[in-house]
Amino acid sequence: MRHRVSTTESPRHIIAGGKGRATLLLNPSTGATAASMTLLELQPGGEVPEHTHDTSAELLYIEDGAADMVVAGQALRVGKGDAVYIPAGAKHSAKVVTPGATFKAVQVYAGPGPEQRFTQGPRENTPHGR
Repeated sequence: MRHRVSTTESPRHIIAGGKGRATLLLNPSTGATAASMTLLELQPGGEVPEHTHDTSAELLYIEDGAADMVVAGQALRVGKGDAVYIPAGAKHSAKVVTPGATFKAVQVYAGPGPEQRFTQGPRENTPHGR
């Protein structure tokens, strides 16, 4: 189990049709079995299509930028300093609305697993310089 994980050592994948990145920080591969944590970055115009996580709640803390989200049918404008709770099974989506600025959020899944979808995108960095 790793108690500390550096962003420079964490796998970073291209997502959102090339308009975003997901850095996988904590997850079962690092010993975090109860939850996972990802750094999510989306460029202007980047979006996450509507989807659900049947067995995992999602929590977001917005570090920078703004996005229009829909969570369980409710439209939300979220921005820097906001926290968002998405219950397991709730349909949700997001679209970045900040022109010229990257949307950055810390994403936690209570019940890890959904973060593994990010590994379908190409790997942007190489671990430990390999």
